[in-house]
Amino acid sequence: MRSQTSAQRTFPTAPHIDQAISAFANRQHGLITTAQLTLAGLNSAMIGRRVESGRLRRVYRGVFSVGPLSRDAQLMAVALLGGPKTLISHWAGAELLEVTRRRASLIDALVPSKRQSPPGTRLHRATIHPRDRTDRKGIPVTTVARLIVDLTDVVTIPHEITAVIHEAAHKGLFSLLATLDAIERNPGRKTTLAREAIALYEGGSAGTKSGGEVTTVALFDAQGLPRPLVNTKLLGEQVDFHWPDRKLVIELDGSGHGRAPTRRDDARRDHLLRDAGWEIQRAREPHEVRQRFLAFAV
Repeated sequence: MRSQTSAQRTFPTAPHIDQAISAFANRQHGLITTAQLTLAGLNSAMIGRRVESGRLRRVYRGVFSVGPLSRDAQLMAVALLGGPKTLISHWAGAELLEVTRRRASLIDALVPSKRQSPPGTRLHRATIHPRDRTDRKGIPVTTVARLIVDLTDVVTIPHEITAVIHEAAHKGLFSLLATLDAIERNPGRKTTLAREAIALYEGGSAGTKSGGEVTTVALFDAQGLPRPLVNTKLLGEQVDFHWPDRKLVIELDGSGHGRAPTRRDDARRDHLLRDAGWEIQRAREPHEVRQRFLAFAV
């Protein structure tokens, strides 16, 4: 008698097809691949009939869902699309690792060989070292160290990466040695940007926390204006932007600053800083930050 593989012993024949599909899907956020459907006992015609009846939904070529797609399932689908060595990466990786509040507009992934990127995804052919790999919720993803290197492809200012480092450190996920190792293993990347982000973190910055803050710093850089310290502590209080040499603080107030408790806290902080000799100004959008800085600097 011919020996059977472990997969064949687990999912032997047609009566157990649904059980076999459920076993795969339950481990993969409701997803299953063509290869796994074949192991479960389906041929291509049977797969096609299940797709037509709605029992399977084609997500990508060779990847199917057996139910509604959660966000985790969307990320897992891209990991399955790329094959066994694929890692979710860039902002999608930061989202999965919960080191950013940003929801990635595209799902990026590192793949070992060139593949076409379906709509909504961006697949990057990359060399993947074993130290670059981890997982979250059963979904393969880059480590924070490799994430910091990859984010240099897509950020506009180093403070965006600093924000990721700050959150990762808070969760115990940041290692300086591991990050420097990842930088050294990826020559030719924008390593200066990664190193600058680390230096900002070590200098006390929490990085940018909003799109408005990113735009503000980019605006100052583009116009050659002195770059402020961003989200660093001043007299025990974290302030949005400050220039120590000018003793100037400018706060970029979002819509939440209209609430009464926030207004009271803003007034308390302003009073504290003004008593210590700091000029405190408030702005509602990035260009107003620039205008207030220039008016004060004259």
